[in-house]
Amino acid sequence: MTRLLSPLFLAISTFLVAADDLHLKHASETGIITVHRGDSTILTQVAAPTTRPYFHPIIAPDGKGALTEFSPGHHKHQTGLYWGFTRVNGRDYFHNLQSDYWKRNSAKILEQSGSSVSWQTSYDLLDAKGQAVLTQTQTWSMSSSDEEHTLDLTWQGTAMVDVTIGKWKYGGLFLRMPWHKGKTMGEVVNSALQKNNQAEGKRAVWVDVGMDIEGRDDWGHISIFDHPKNSDFPQPWRVDGQLGIGPSRAILGDWKIPKGQTETIRHRFVIHTGKLDPKVLTKKWEDYSKIPYRDVTFISSPAKPVPLIDLNQARLENIVEMDREKAFSLLFTQLAVTDNPEIQKALLKGILLGLDGQRNLIPPATWLELRAKLLDQNNPELTKYLEQLSQIFGDKEAARRALATLKNEDASISDRKQALASLLTQRHKGLAPTLKSLLNEPALRIDAIRAFTSAPTPDAADLLLNHYPTFKPDAQRAIIETLATRTTYAEALHAALKEKKISREALPAYITRSLSLILGPNFAKEFGLQKLPADKEAEIAKYKALAAPTALARADASSGRKVYQTICSACHVMYGEGGKIGPELTGSNRADLNYLLLNILYPSDDIADSYKMVTIATKDGRTLAGNVSEEDKQKVVLNMIGQKITIPKSDIKSRAISDFSMMPAGLLQTLKNDEVVALFKYMQTKQQVPLSK
Repeated sequence: MTRLLSPLFLAISTFLVAADDLHLKHASETGIITVHRGDSTILTQVAAPTTRPYFHPIIAPDGKGALTEFSPGHHKHQTGLYWGFTRVNGRDYFHNLQSDYWKRNSAKILEQSGSSVSWQTSYDLLDAKGQAVLTQTQTWSMSSSDEEHTLDLTWQGTAMVDVTIGKWKYGGLFLRMPWHKGKTMGEVVNSALQKNNQAEGKRAVWVDVGMDIEGRDDWGHISIFDHPKNSDFPQPWRVDGQLGIGPSRAILGDWKIPKGQTETIRHRFVIHTGKLDPKVLTKKWEDYSKIPYRDVTFISSPAKPVPLIDLNQARLENIVEMDREKAFSLLFTQLAVTDNPEIQKALLKGILLGLDGQRNLIPPATWLELRAKLLDQNNPELTKYLEQLSQIFGDKEAARRALATLKNEDASISDRKQALASLLTQRHKGLAPTLKSLLNEPALRIDAIRAFTSAPTPDAADLLLNHYPTFKPDAQRAIIETLATRTTYAEALHAALKEKKISREALPAYITRSLSLILGPNFAKEFGLQKLPADKEAEIAKYKALAAPTALARADASSGRKVYQTICSACHVMYGEGGKIGPELTGSNRADLNYLLLNILYPSDDIADSYKMVTIATKDGRTLAGNVSEEDKQKVVLNMIGQKITIPKSDIKSRAISDFSMMPAGLLQTLKNDEVVALFKYMQTKQQVPLSK
């Protein structure tokens, strides 16, 4: 009897909870809007007059634990759930929350109580002169039970002037849950079943983030749904190293709202706990979108719409990863039956993405016939993809044509770079003479220098060192980075340093650390980075005294930018320029000197897993260090300083993940005192300054 009564009791209880009315409260003085279920506050939105609105806390449906975080140390500009574009006519509303960017027009309750409640906020996004460029209206509705909250958003942006949302890797809707380094277990999963960094930048109809929540034995989850009426549906998603997520149409490129027009974007949020069931979540998304998942399309050209599986690169990569034989059968069968060039290109591009880094694969039996059929269309883009795929299949004639393209000075630079990349991936023999000649072509020089990493020759180190004095700084840096990838190269660089053919100051700190790993203690003793004093507080106090307000007032920010370019820009983006190894600095807490000193002096003290240094030794003798940006069963994509490199797992001899950051400690010790102060002056700027000569 107990077994029969228990499910019935649970069902009745759930019904009673679901039937409980919700109630909205609005404190107009503070702008705080709260949703209540019974005596409990389950959701809070802060909609203050002069700051960006945000949701925090969002409480789990059963009342146990908060699923959002307030201004975490790793991203202080992020709180809970919010909306902030990164580039609106060049102005950054993602990292700036303050009154010179945001002004509230209104906040009002639409439906105060019942099984669902709704409300609306309106804000102006201000330009540098305080004038509205975009009016953002958010209309929210919410329902709730003990099992889940459902939150619906209709976002409308009305352009006061012609508005361009600039291309960027994130910006728009964003969610920050309570992730803590070394403590939080969590995972991001999307509708294509890609996880964590594999989901970064990929299109999906839903994305879920789940993690440990204080006060709970199970995980808390927030799932975000994309709506089929949204432009560029399904949108690509930002997934960062601390499991922050958000859809971002800007990943695909610039998009515009003409003056006087309104863009509408819709999303649903499902807040739940326990174990994620992707099938159940997909069914919930279908209920929201009113279309079956298998019928999802995102092709925007006049061509006939096709299922998402035919065009979504993320899922194409997964297909190839799961079972190559079945994948080829599926994808090449589809290629054979479609006459739509756009679909053909998308399929080929997806196959190439899935096979990135592979070589000498056996083609399907129908390959030659299919290739001939596609070549007959005389479509340059199709031909380019077919040539790349032919090389993966070991086609010597395709390799010969690629080499001819590489040598052809009349071919486009992009085609020549692609040809070089393909030849290096396929380990084409006899590249050395061509690489040597490419050193004399400025547009291909750096690519040629880096090519010696994958295509070594006995005289490569001497050749590069002989060219070093005559090349510009960017090419000189590429030479040093290349010589730090193989033992014989590193030994030649060590000798050049001892003979002072290359100055110690030309050696970046990250290269010094790589060379110490390759060459051992003798190099580290002579040229390695100095160890920081054990007393952190004393070290920080020393630099705070050096960068006192009077010293900062006298310092030159333009000179600081030059120092920044030397030691920081290879890894960090600031004001839209720089490498993408480490976190972007544009909107970080740079005005706080304590924050700067902690992160520069001790970069490994609080580091996300995605920024830990990974060192891979390959079977052909390379030593490569960077961050893993992608990984599947076939390959690892290593984000190195200056380049990304795809490494087939069959080529890996060993792999080590360190507990320290790619950013070495001791960077400031390589600078003079006036350079340190100038760097801090530049780091605290609010807009870009000219570069000193």
